[in-house]
Amino acid sequence: MSWVERLVEDRLANAAARGELDTPTLKGKPLDLDQPRGDGWWAEQFVRRELSHDRRKVAATEASKARARFWRAESMDELRVLVREANRAIALANINLVEDDRLETFAPSDIEQRWCELHPDR
Repeated sequence: MSWVERLVEDRLANAAARGELDTPTLKGKPLDLDQPRGDGWWAEQFVRRELSHDRRKVAATEASKARARFWRAESMDELRVLVREANRAIALANINLVEDDRLETFAPSDIEQRWCELHPDR
């Protein structure tokens, strides 16, 4: 299988997983073929997506490190600051990510509830 065929297969599988492609009947999103595209548009989109994937990996790693710091917080106030800072960092990272690569922010109430379960003495 060539790299082009592999790329097409991967994109079709990803679209099906996101619900953008009804695989049994092969119904999908319209391809807006009438939209004019400049020279090199495909390469630009490819590079943008690849950069986004790389940036997502970095942002996801940082988000995981932030989550680990949540559980070591000494107080609820410190926890709230950590969650707020982590969500700010995620929001900034999401600016440079394509829509499918964007990270979800942490839900403060869920984090606080879990922290209280882990630290019943505080």
